[in-house]
Amino acid sequence: MNNDKVVGKKYDVVALGALVVDMQFAADDAQLEKFGIKKGLSNLVSAETAKQIADSLSPARTPGGPGTNVAAGVALRGGSAALIGKIANDENGTFLSQRLSGHGIDFTPVLSDNAATGTTAVLALTTPDRERSFAFAAGASMELTADDVDAALIKQAKITYLDSYLWLTENGREAVHHAAGLAKQSGSKVVVALNDAHVVAQNQTGFLALATSHADILVGDRGEFMALFQTATLEDTIAKVQALGVTASITAGAAGAYVIDASGMTHVPARLLDKSKIVDTNGAGDQFAAGFLYGLAQGKSAADAGAIGAEWASDIIQHFGAEPKVGRNAPATIQNKPDAPKKAA
Repeated sequence: MNNDKVVGKKYDVVALGALVVDMQFAADDAQLEKFGIKKGLSNLVSAETAKQIADSLSPARTPGGPGTNVAAGVALRGGSAALIGKIANDENGTFLSQRLSGHGIDFTPVLSDNAATGTTAVLALTTPDRERSFAFAAGASMELTADDVDAALIKQAKITYLDSYLWLTENGREAVHHAAGLAKQSGSKVVVALNDAHVVAQNQTGFLALATSHADILVGDRGEFMALFQTATLEDTIAKVQALGVTASITAGAAGAYVIDASGMTHVPARLLDKSKIVDTNGAGDQFAAGFLYGLAQGKSAADAGAIGAEWASDIIQHFGAEPKVGRNAPATIQNKPDAPKKAA
């Protein structure tokens, strides 16, 4: 990140994201059946159903979504971050706004003007057999448009992070392209995040075009990069990244990560933990990305930035939820695990 244009910019990272409230529940099979949740699968539910589940089972809430997680990771650990995204004027929206502001993230939410739209929510229901079932309530985050992108924030960003889940809607894709253009104009480094291999595969042509035309940095896991470049091996994938000439981090779970910049490729080993300390791997990739991007924003090499990412990822997997629990503005108390299951009514 040795670029004169980033000197004096206010934010290490400005993230454009599909903002989500993650809700962790303990449930039993009868409760899954009551709400029509197919066990072990991802279920699309209405905002009304999501509220009924939350009212019945008293969730542990945390902010979610890749852009949110990256901004939180940077801000909690002493960096400066801003977040752009859309929420509803409801209980989850209020929670999200207050929590993120408490983390020190510069966040002025864009509110949906659709009274029937709720704040986007992902509900994770864990049964006594430790099986996790998911319910997704699409909401306000899917309404983000190019007009909602705050050009003044991006102008002050060393790095602009673009969440891939915004590709789920046409208006979201337009917002991503608009933000990428603003970032290029202002000298902000553009991060194309590959947060979901299925989303990347469905939009492969568009993703690759944006990566080729605008990306300075790519972040994602091995499967997501393979979906982007349509490769079958890690070696071919790394070669494609190097040919594109971008900085990148390719995470590979317990195998660590592979980081690439102009100096070459470096393997960053994962931090070794006793298996008893590994509670929930949700959010590990986002926190690796947060540490990696924060390091780059501070002028570090990809290898040194990757080491920061490995440390942050190691922390997040030692508790439930994708929200960091360490740092200057970390919540004083966050539930480590869902409450014991209640009996179905």
